[in-house]
Amino acid sequence: MDCGFEVSSLATQAQFFRIGLMTGVCSPDEVREWALSVIDKMDAPPGEIIEVSWRKPTERLLEDLDSIEGEANLALAVKCLLQRLLQSLPAANDTLDCAVRQALQVARSLDDMGLYDEFDRIDDGLQLAATGVYGTIAECREGFEAAIRAYLAQSS
Repeated sequence: MDCGFEVSSLATQAQFFRIGLMTGVCSPDEVREWALSVIDKMDAPPGEIIEVSWRKPTERLLEDLDSIEGEANLALAVKCLLQRLLQSLPAANDTLDCAVRQALQVARSLDDMGLYDEFDRIDDGLQLAATGVYGTIAECREGFEAAIRAYLAQSS
């Protein structure tokens, strides 16, 4: 899926990386690589992008990403993060718990309570399945993948 970064604003890209960094979907090195690639493509890159390219503590990196000017499309950033989670979800069930928790945090950043509640329900089901009380982890995985796909389809 094309997240539209080629045509979207730097502010939207920055929010993708800010939320991704906060939720563990993106790494600080990946954020810096993005900033360096933006700098390479521009004759006069904004100072905020240059700030992001420097090695700093994560807290400062988050502030620098948030300071990038422009109108950010937060819904697009969240959509791209969920797409990334879906694509990177390994077959191993032991990482499903982490992915669901990341999706919960991503949904919280958009302040979409319906989406948050859906992931929270999946998280609850995953805990029940992990303890053998109800359902299976495979069913939770299917539900998680279906929830992301449904959100991506409705927000297109």
